[in-house]
Amino acid sequence: MEQPSEKQLEDAEDQKREPLIEKETDQEKDLQECIENILDCNLERREGEDRLDKEDIPKEPVEEIKDSRKNEKDQNSEEDPDHDELGKGECQQESVLEAPLLEELGTQGNTDGDPMDEQVIYREELKKIEELEEALPELIGNTEDQLLENESKGQLQDEPEEINQDRSAIQESNESLQNEEQHRQISENKEQLTDNLESLEKQDNHKEQAADADSSCDDEECPEVKQPDLSEDTQDELLDQNKECIDRIGEEQENRVEQGGDASKPEEDLPNEQVTQFLRQLVSQLWPELGANPELRLNRASAKGDNYLGVVWRLQVASDSKRSLVVKLPPQNRVRRKQFFARPCFLRETAAYEVFLPLADMIQEKWKIPGEDRFRQHARCFGTRQDEPNECIVLEDLSCSGFCLHDRFLDLSVEHVRQVICTYAKLHAISLAGKRQFPERMHKLQQLVDIFEQRREDHALGVYFENLKGSAISSLLSPADDPYRARLEAYFAKGTYFELLLPLVSASNCEPFAVICHGDCWNNNILYKRSEGGDLEDVRLIDWQLMRYASPVTDLAYFLFTCTSRDFRQRHLKQMLEDYYEELGLQLSRLGEHLEQLLPRPAFDDQVATKAPVGLLLAMMVLPIVTMQGQDVPDLQAISERIEAGATTDLQGAGFLGVGNEATFKQRMREVIFDCVDFNYI
Repeated sequence: MEQPSEKQLEDAEDQKREPLIEKETDQEKDLQECIENILDCNLERREGEDRLDKEDIPKEPVEEIKDSRKNEKDQNSEEDPDHDELGKGECQQESVLEAPLLEELGTQGNTDGDPMDEQVIYREELKKIEELEEALPELIGNTEDQLLENESKGQLQDEPEEINQDRSAIQESNESLQNEEQHRQISENKEQLTDNLESLEKQDNHKEQAADADSSCDDEECPEVKQPDLSEDTQDELLDQNKECIDRIGEEQENRVEQGGDASKPEEDLPNEQVTQFLRQLVSQLWPELGANPELRLNRASAKGDNYLGVVWRLQVASDSKRSLVVKLPPQNRVRRKQFFARPCFLRETAAYEVFLPLADMIQEKWKIPGEDRFRQHARCFGTRQDEPNECIVLEDLSCSGFCLHDRFLDLSVEHVRQVICTYAKLHAISLAGKRQFPERMHKLQQLVDIFEQRREDHALGVYFENLKGSAISSLLSPADDPYRARLEAYFAKGTYFELLLPLVSASNCEPFAVICHGDCWNNNILYKRSEGGDLEDVRLIDWQLMRYASPVTDLAYFLFTCTSRDFRQRHLKQMLEDYYEELGLQLSRLGEHLEQLLPRPAFDDQVATKAPVGLLLAMMVLPIVTMQGQDVPDLQAISERIEAGATTDLQGAGFLGVGNEATFKQRMREVIFDCVDFNYI
């Protein structure tokens, strides 16, 4: 029998090997396809993460992702029937990707089923993917054993390196699955934080209209400075959350404004992180028994229309509403700060609480003036910050002592006016005595440049003030008003509004009679306290942002022409001036001085005759605000932006005069003009 050749033997051997190689090749192909599918899912998952980080995720991309995947799977099914089994795993992992994506989208997701059904499906799919992960090691192990066995026979010499690469890819895929689950949990925590912040905002919005300027201490719900307890791991983490809470609320409010939400409370109205930390330290110093991290509540202390140059908050200890402080902040918005001269006004008020009022207390203490005779009609100050943009002033909450605003739409009684007039007499007496007794201490205060002098070159403000003249003249419509209109027009012809006003508020032309003046003497800056029987007990002067060094008559004229009626002035003006001069003399006597030496009666009468027109000019500015209802107060931010953009405006354009108050303003303005003419002030 003929022996087979060597070539024939090799061919026979090759024929035996071919089935084995084909089988191994199929296994390798299956493994490779499995790995590629997992890696594809991982890539899609990372793309999903990128989409989650975006602010706005529209509905359309979700639809496109689903459609493209459906088409891709249909094509794969037609091209490769053996792909079905692996396709199931791909669908399962695709669901894992889409579940957190739909969670992030919320109502934007295109879901037709019930939310509870989606959660059940999601849990079932997660269980299936976990089963797939458990099966993968066994599949990999079997393949590795087979490949190693083939390698021992001298076959597939180059495969081990590829296997190692595949194993690394599978390990990276598993790690990615874990990262995906962590990302999903982070997204859920983020949504929980957002929900909590929105809840706080809703509480605050419900309370905003109920707040009134220093009117009462109450226990109603309000936004808390303390952040909701999102983490209970350590006390330090909770403290950090408390310090950052107000900033977080502000950021959330800004986001809601961008999404078309409630823009009535811009985030800059809230204390920033630095101020929040300062307030917590101050509370700990004032009430150390509360511990290092007391729960605090923050709500508005002024109703809309009660404050224009800043923002006023009431800060309360949650467990005791009587432990309450008032926090004054300038607005943080750059444009509004500029147009409303926020920082200069704030620094002026800081000087009042840090320099002048402590000096007034020292002078009165030197002369042992009893409490009931002292000038003490101001809030106590517990702390200030002057570094920009972290300015703040922390004051006692006078509402806890029973002080409240008088309704500016109701006439003041004679007793109310007399109390205020006598309070100004005590205040002014301190300056007259202080200039003689403590000239060095008073010198710095005497250098105060009036806030209107500082704005002399402000073109937009100058145009606005000039338009006030037209508003005043328009209040004189009756033919019987013609003589008053002629006098008013003659007075206005003497100069621009600035040229008329600045000499009246300057100290240079009224020395040695100039004094430190309160400066902003309208209704909302004076608080009153009544006894249980209804009798007026005391008053407090608040808001020293326009404090000036000028004639004492500037305070008197400002108050009398903006806070009283024509009927009151016709009957009581002269007597109120008499009461002022008498109280001034009594207070100077208590301070060791003589009235006739420091402000003789002829000098006082001359000051009244020459400085009283300031009442007319300031009434032109303030009466539109005095007569405006809270719901009609304009958007100060919008006004600031229009002026910043170069727009010129008047009372109507600024929103301070409209249907709600135009008739009342014209009536009040007409009465002021009549009195200034009748008393021969203009």
